[in-house]
Amino acid sequence: MLYAVAVAVAALGAYWLWGIRKMVRMNNDPNQLALSHLLLVAGNGDDRELIKFMAEQRWTAVQITDRVAHALTLAERVYLPDEYSRARAYANTQQARYCAPQSSRSIVQGTRPREKDDRSRKPASPDVEQGTTTDISPSPAPTRPAPKKPTIERQGFRANEFIVYPAHGVGHILAIEEQVIAGAKLELFVINFMKDRMTLRVPTAKVANVGIRKLSDSKTVQEAYRVLAQSPHAQKEEWPARAHEYEAKINSGSIVAIAQVVRDLYRAPEDEKQNYSERQLYEAALDRLTREASIVRDLTDEEALKECESLLVASAILRRTN
Repeated sequence: MLYAVAVAVAALGAYWLWGIRKMVRMNNDPNQLALSHLLLVAGNGDDRELIKFMAEQRWTAVQITDRVAHALTLAERVYLPDEYSRARAYANTQQARYCAPQSSRSIVQGTRPREKDDRSRKPASPDVEQGTTTDISPSPAPTRPAPKKPTIERQGFRANEFIVYPAHGVGHILAIEEQVIAGAKLELFVINFMKDRMTLRVPTAKVANVGIRKLSDSKTVQEAYRVLAQSPHAQKEEWPARAHEYEAKINSGSIVAIAQVVRDLYRAPEDEKQNYSERQLYEAALDRLTREASIVRDLTDEEALKECESLLVASAILRRTN
């Protein structure tokens, strides 16, 4: 009995490790990003490139299912919700179209083209047939093409620049890459979010759609600081409605709107304590605010946090004394 249990546990562990390795391998496969982009295009009504791309791969039906599922998870992280929904709807309803090239190719792969008749081959030169040597000058060494200079700027953004991604906060553009997908070039921003330990690749053409913007200027940060010094708005709605509004402000990418969330959710030590949901939203908003303010004002994260909290505390003291 114990032996059977041990064998079952070992089998489950091996299956889990296999799944993890497969996921890591697909995360590092550039074809997955290509597949994600082509599913998006297909969801918008043009699946020609996707069908062509699938025909060039050597994936089995099971591999297609796994890779499409993984590509959809990438699309969910990178693209807008409605674009992801269209890509997912296409992948779930049109499998016969993008799986068809694979099945037809597997049939053709089993046959080999018939070689031409030996009589049609060109006879070897007499010198070679008699085993003699000939004076052949060495062919010139192949010249390598000059390396391409890395792309420096696209859509008004430069490599090594800090930006604000509304859904994730402040990020750092590490590079601007080019990838060839189904014969077409796709430019990507490689954006690192150090605190979240995450790197995203965003098509440069999608910058406006996802709301990526430059860092706020000093004037806008000062405006956000003035918001922190104001009295919080009266809370009339129920918590679920307010929580939805706060989340929308946090993900709007506006530093002033984020400051409004921090101001409204701040609680002094002697005041009523925050519930768990309020605390989570408050900390998320405060983190977004201080990270952007620290870069704009050339401060450390701790110094920016102290500035924000001092404004909140001072405002609370003034309200109690008035």
